[in-house]
Amino acid sequence: MTTSARLRRAPLLLLLWVALTLGAGTAAAQAGTPSLPRLVTLSALRVGQLTVSLPSGTSRSIPAVTDNAVNTFTGTTTIVTQWNLNPGQTNSVNLIAYFSNPTVAMSGGAVQIPSGRILGRVTTGLPVAFTAFTQNGIGVVGTAGGSLRLFSVNISGANKNSSRTDNLDLQLNLVGFPTLPPGTYSGTLNIRAITQ
Repeated sequence: MTTSARLRRAPLLLLLWVALTLGAGTAAAQAGTPSLPRLVTLSALRVGQLTVSLPSGTSRSIPAVTDNAVNTFTGTTTIVTQWNLNPGQTNSVNLIAYFSNPTVAMSGGAVQIPSGRILGRVTTGLPVAFTAFTQNGIGVVGTAGGSLRLFSVNISGANKNSSRTDNLDLQLNLVGFPTLPPGTYSGTLNIRAITQ
């Protein structure tokens, strides 16, 4: 190789050497350089629970109705209400019994018995004496003129996770009601809890 060829190649070799040296320096400088942080937001939701169960007494009857008298339905309906709630979001638990249509709580043929003729009590709750189903609902639970509040419990830190068992007694008040023709009369009573 001639001297002039070597002189022409020398700048190329020098340029190649500089590029390799700078590249190695850049790679070394990048080895400990962190990126900008990227954030992941975490959240978890614990939903409160409110349940009502009827371990016994989902069917009540009067074997032989007496006209112009107060008739008692057989047995009691046991109601278990359980909750696990946040007292910062809930002030109370209310248990409501109601008829969907207050003018037809029970019916048989053409005869309709209104909810005001059905009486209920919970000796451990609010209506300790027999009371007609003529109250209004609470929030979205119940119907106007066809409801009865069975209990109301204030929620605090001490009872935020608790339960209670109540017995509902029912009567059919036919005092002053027209004589019922023979037949079967039936209806459906709804029982729900609501927080406020």
